[in-house]
Amino acid sequence: MTSPLLDPNRVPVADVHLTGAGQGFALRAGAPAVMGIINTNPGSFSDTGHLATTEQQLTAALAMVEAGAAIIDVGTDSGVTYGDSIDLDVQIARAVPLVRELVARGVPVSIDTPFAAVAEATLDAGAAMINDVSGLADPRIAELCAAHDAALVILHTRIGHKQEAFLDFDDVVADVLELFQERIALAEQHGLARERLVLDPGLGYAKYPHDDVEVLRAYPRFAALGLGILTGASRKYFTGVITGAEPPQRLPETLATVEAVRPYPGFVRVHDVAEVGRYLAVMETLDGLRDFPEYDTEVARLKWTVVADTASA
Repeated sequence: MTSPLLDPNRVPVADVHLTGAGQGFALRAGAPAVMGIINTNPGSFSDTGHLATTEQQLTAALAMVEAGAAIIDVGTDSGVTYGDSIDLDVQIARAVPLVRELVARGVPVSIDTPFAAVAEATLDAGAAMINDVSGLADPRIAELCAAHDAALVILHTRIGHKQEAFLDFDDVVADVLELFQERIALAEQHGLARERLVLDPGLGYAKYPHDDVEVLRAYPRFAALGLGILTGASRKYFTGVITGAEPPQRLPETLATVEAVRPYPGFVRVHDVAEVGRYLAVMETLDGLRDFPEYDTEVARLKWTVVADTASA
């Protein structure tokens, strides 16, 4: 049986153009846009450290942009279930200064939040997209995005914020498609144009690891909806089940997930921006999606390891 991810007869997917708050994203099949993750909250499923100040967060975010991130996703309240939700005023106070600093430097920003109050404050500060991890449980978020000409990510989930559960789906792929169709219609009813929507199949959100694999195999069906797809590709639990690696050691697993979704226009949301960017540079060049760079054959460090001369030291 041929894997749907590797099927040579797979129908090519059309590119998608997305705009949000004046920012444009050309989402190309085979060349996903890299979304770098910066958390303003201290909790995370897979981060090994927290950047406590706006200055530290800004420095890290700009380094991600330098490494190839097309957009920075600012987390305001972690989805981890072992801690209480952060007060909304605290979330806003932490996130808004970072958003303003990034926007002032021309960096597109998305906001990872299920809360309308946080969405409104960060959209006012210039955010281009709301990454709604509730699956549009609160339709006011669609209204706010419409009012700010911003984009909206609709994530597939059937549980509430910080709720921990593994659900038993009769057909997980059918459930993802059903929620997408419902929420697309709901967003349009609340004034948000379809072309401003992005879909996230919600890897790891109330899904067993084997469900995530089924979802990844079904990406051609999601792409057929004609919208960009955001994939939370970073350090996912299902990959750890396959390999036994713990979250901080899952760079190879992240790259494998990126490769699985690369044929479909959209974003890959990752912590390891520099490494993913280098991986994509090679793969896109091999596919003819990037020009081969000019190079100098006299640059030794690109050909072999250069040993420092310590004899004269």
